[in-house]
Formats: sequence, structure tokens, C-alpha cells
Amino acid sequence: MILNERQRKIFEIIKKEKTISNKSLQNKLFISESTLRRDLNEMERQGIIHRTHGHSSLIESSSRESSILVRVQTQVKEKNSIAVKCATLLSKNESYFVDSSSTAGYVLPLLDNLPNVTVITNGLNNAAILTQSPNVRVYLPGGIIYNNTNSVLGIDTVNYIKHFNCNAFIFSCGGISLASGITEASLEQALVKREMMNHSKVHILLVDHTKFDKIFLCKTCEFEDIDYVITDKMPSEAYIEAFKKSGTTLLIA
Repeated sequence: MILNERQRKIFEIIKKEKTISNKSLQNKLFISESTLRRDLNEMERQGIIHRTHGHSSLIESSSRESSILVRVQTQVKEKNSIAVKCATLLSKNESYFVDSSSTAGYVLPLLDNLPNVTVITNGLNNAAILTQSPNVRVYLPGGIIYNNTNSVLGIDTVNYIKHFNCNAFIFSCGGISLASGITEASLEQALVKREMMNHSKVHILLVDHTKFDKIFLCKTCEFEDIDYVITDKMPSEAYIEAFKKSGTTLLIA
């Protein structure tokens, strides 16, 4: 479900404040208590916010993925810039694994200019985006649909991926850190990404600056497994050195 205008305003306020009382939200939006309650109930049902003791906050957990509805509305400018830079690495007549991330989703409309491209994605949103691209052949694996992230995951997904060998894997992550490499909140996501990595030649990680120095529950890979890291801001010198040591090319969008 897409957030309505009032719910988007609520989302932006909570994103800025981190945690806010329902009374403060009501005063900021000039709405009734019952209207706010309905909106908050719906946003909690969709996995966007957490409510407790008269307060609301965005869901942030090292072991729980954030809702796709949250991810598609955050760091939009940065994700667009990263996508444009990523597109310079792509070519016609090639095949790509694309994960279910919102960041990778920004790359997909740019494939319109590349004839005869094949994409295998486990993201329902990303597959839907590609239905608007007549030059792209799209494969969507079977598996279990995870409503919160609009992802297809599970052992059937992993087995389906084994049928393909792609030129590149375009993906994002939950967090990137010097201590733990590339991590995800979900083991199922990590396993699917590892399999896509195993069956592709070039690995392109798209990661905006807010994901640096964050560690999530499940490890996807090490820096050595990544060919390109594309981000929107220059990371610290420690990351630059780590990328050099691992043979990873750093690109700034």
C-alpha cells in the first residue's frame, strides 16, 4: 500500500525526530486524535513504525528489515545519483542479477536505453518497474513472498538462481562496516544475495552514506567479494584503504 499525503507527513516528522509523542504529532498536523490513531495503526501494520506508551518511532533493528515503504522514500536524491553512476558500468546484450533493494530499483529505468538486456530479480517492486521496459527480459524466481520488503526469498529462490550465470550482480545492503563487511538484517536475504554473487562475474554494491558503520545480524560478504562500491559521499580514509587492499573500486556519484 502507498502512504497517503497525511501519512507521508507523519513519516517525515518521525524520521526527523526519531521518536515523538502522539500529542506532538497531533499538534504539528492539526488533526484529531482519532484520525492520527487510524494513520498510526495503518503505518504500524505495514511495518513502518513502532508504537509504545503514547510515542511513535521508525522501526530500526539489526535483525529486522525495514519496510519497503520506508526505504523507497529515504535518500531519494542520493539513490538517483548512485543509479546514474551505476548505469555507466552496464552494457547492451548483458544479463544482470538485481536484488530487491530500493536502491537497485533506481537503476532499472535506466536500462531502457540498453537493447537485449536480461534481469533476474527477487524484488516484486523491481520486477514491476521492469514491466515498463520493452527491451528487458525479466525473470522472477519462485519462493516465499515477504510482504514487508516485497521480496521473494527461501530455498526455492536460491535453487532457481542456480539456473543462471550473469554478467553482473547489482545490489545494496543493510549495512557496511570495517569490522563485519556487508551485512543484512535477514538471513534469507543474505543467502539469496550470496547465490546471486556466486553466479555472476562482476559484483556492484550500491550504498548511500547512511549505511556506513552499520552492522546487521547476517553477513552477506567481505569487501574482497565486491568489484565496485558506488556511494554518494567520500567515506573515511579507513574505508578507502580497506577498498584498496581488497581490490574494490570506489566510485563517488
